[in-house]
Amino acid sequence: MRGRLAAIALAAGACGLALACASPIETAHDQSPAADFSRYATYAWIGELEPEGASRERSARRVDEAMVRRAVDPQLAARGYRLVAPDAADLLVGFDIGSEKKVVQEQVPGRATVYTGGYSHGGWYRSAPVRTRTYTEGTLSLEFFARESHEAVWVGWASKRISGSDEPEPLIQAAVARILEDFPARTRP
Repeated sequence: MRGRLAAIALAAGACGLALACASPIETAHDQSPAADFSRYATYAWIGELEPEGASRERSARRVDEAMVRRAVDPQLAARGYRLVAPDAADLLVGFDIGSEKKVVQEQVPGRATVYTGGYSHGGWYRSAPVRTRTYTEGTLSLEFFARESHEAVWVGWASKRISGSDEPEPLIQAAVARILEDFPARTRP
C-alpha cells in the first residue's frame, strides 16, 4: 500500500512539475474606440484573391495560413460573423506569425567565494554566478480592418515560449481561442 501511495505521489509531483514548466500563452488586444461592431456581420481574409499568375509564398506559409484559418473561422462563426467574398465583406482579416530568439541572463541565488593566489599576495572576492538561457518566443497576431475605411478596428496577439515538443496546429488553435476571447460578438439588429 505504501509503495502504491509513493508511486501516486511521485506521479502527481511529476505532473505538477511539468505544468509548472509549461509556458502559458499570453494575450492582449486593442480595439478602436470609434469601431461600431453592430455594423459588422461579415468578414473575408486579406489576400484571398490573388492576381492570376502570382506565385505563392513558400509552402510553410500556406500551411500556417490554413491552420490559422481553420482556427479563426469557427471562432468567428460562433460569434455570429459570416465568411463571404472580399468585395462583400464588412471586415477584412489578416494575420502574422513570427518567432524570435531571446536571451535571458539570470543571477543564480547564492554566492561563490574565490581566492586568487598571487606572487606575493592573494585576494578574496565574492561573485554572483549568472546563468544564460536562450529560448524561442512565438507570436501570432490577428488584425481586423473595416473594408470601407481600411482602418484597423481590432487587433489581438498571443505570444508563448515555444519548444520542439509543441505541435503547431493545437498551439495555433489554443492561441486563436485565447486571442478572440474578448472579440465582440455580433449583435443582431
